[in-house]
Amino acid sequence: MNTPRGEGWVWLSSVAVGGYLLPPVLLASLASFWDTTASADAQRGYRRALVVTVGMQVLATVVMCVFTVLTGAPWWVTVVFTAVGIAAMAAAVAVVPSLQRLERARPTGASGHQYGRAEFRRDLRKILVTMAVTLVAVAALIAALTLAFDNDLADVFWVSPLFALMAGAIACLTASSRVNRQIRDLVGGDLGRANRIGKVVVRGKDLPLSGEDAELVPAFASLSWVAQTYAALSSVLLVGSLLAMQVLTFADDPSDSWRIWYIALVGALIVAVIPLTVVQIRRTRTYASGDRKASQ
Repeated sequence: MNTPRGEGWVWLSSVAVGGYLLPPVLLASLASFWDTTASADAQRGYRRALVVTVGMQVLATVVMCVFTVLTGAPWWVTVVFTAVGIAAMAAAVAVVPSLQRLERARPTGASGHQYGRAEFRRDLRKILVTMAVTLVAVAALIAALTLAFDNDLADVFWVSPLFALMAGAIACLTASSRVNRQIRDLVGGDLGRANRIGKVVVRGKDLPLSGEDAELVPAFASLSWVAQTYAALSSVLLVGSLLAMQVLTFADDPSDSWRIWYIALVGALIVAVIPLTVVQIRRTRTYASGDRKASQ
């Protein structure tokens, strides 16, 4: 956005746009994937998600106000962005019934509530093929553009492996979603029930479970650690590709100092989050193996 003093502060508007649009999308995904009315716990979980979504949009409005003050942008910019956020929230709520019907129409996987070596080989093959195809396709596209327009694009071939990493992240997320559907089916779609069992299995909390829920713990744990692993790998590939892009861009233009802060912040987040994620995955896998005491 071009404003009189906008240079260096455009990223604030990007943060605001993300705050307006991303939370409603996640809320709609949550409400369409899980049954948020199946139990009192599920209803409480949905209300918390709704409060967080609204809070993120309020925070986005604050960020947008700061942006307009710092850059001298017209006051109506904040009004327009706020209206877009409200519209996104309304659209997210409106499309939930349609998304629920589409989600319920999906056929149940033949593997039931099991994830074995056959499923692992299938998902690993899909991830590797997706990355390889993306790598070759992007490199071929760059080469074709070079030949067609007589331009030397050799210095941008480095984006090919970055796009391959992003494609791998999407493929991992797809695999995680398939396993999460098995978890959802295991608990009858009840968001509250999944959260309750998840607190025991994933977070190691000592909570009382009903006899019916306790019977689901082994299958829940065996699926949950797989879903966690794919989700973590997806995050590593995506964040790694974005971080590598920033590093390479900074190497070409060291004068852009804000990239240093971005790289440092993302690096610090990776160092902080990865150990916690590994601990959770190991705890869940240990629980799945039947050693409950070791997981707590």
